[in-house]
Amino acid sequence: MLFKKELKFNIKNFLIWTLVLLFFSAMIAPFIDGIMEDADSLKEFINSLPKFMLKMFNISENFITPEGFFSAKVMFMAEIFAGIFAIILAVNIFVSEYESKTIEYLLVKPITRKKIFYKKLLVLIIYYSIFSLVFCVSVLWLFSIYVHYEYNPYILAGFSLYLYVIEIFFGSITVLLSVIFQKSFLTISISSGIFLLMFITDMLGNAVEKLSWLRSITIFKYISLGDTIQYNKVYVSNSILSILIGFGILLIAGKIFEKEDILI
Repeated sequence: MLFKKELKFNIKNFLIWTLVLLFFSAMIAPFIDGIMEDADSLKEFINSLPKFMLKMFNISENFITPEGFFSAKVMFMAEIFAGIFAIILAVNIFVSEYESKTIEYLLVKPITRKKIFYKKLLVLIIYYSIFSLVFCVSVLWLFSIYVHYEYNPYILAGFSLYLYVIEIFFGSITVLLSVIFQKSFLTISISSGIFLLMFITDMLGNAVEKLSWLRSITIFKYISLGDTIQYNKVYVSNSILSILIGFGILLIAGKIFEKEDILI
């Protein structure tokens, strides 16, 4: 009952976030062939940009490929979308029960706190998984229709994996903060702050060589879009490790949920 309720209650937000991202991808894909036909002009444009900006966004001439152009135009925004979506969905699933006081009703039912937590968590992971999978299938489909230049579908699939990493990692942080603070505003503020801080720190570390060490404390260094395009490599091992870290945080959140008192 709880599982179905959470699935139904959050499907509207899921559809909105997913459709908006897919719409933006569909707006970009038809223009990729035209951009590639004028690759020399694009190369000149990239070389004319300030070096600071190129380093900040980790852009080079290697981006003059269909997947490189898609990365520059769509994936930068898609990562932000995935992070915000992950945070909002986690808050809706875990904090709403506290603020509406329905958590008290759940806890008096013949179901353990552990089962309540993991049923909610299952809904969260299902939506995260579908979000990334739909994005992957849609992008591959759009490229098969509109793009006639050579491209690497493995890299495109890797982009979807990176979105999943972001969802799990920042979603897990949000779940942990949700069961600790039990307040949506505070949870969203701190989770979004952590996300933006890591995102900006990664760009700053790229742009300023002396601050490159800062990237080591952000997740984005290990699933770098720029490095993926430059070296034509999907960082699968880094992605799996980041996901495992996220699941570790979720286990901690589960233990806290089992023992934490409900704030009145």
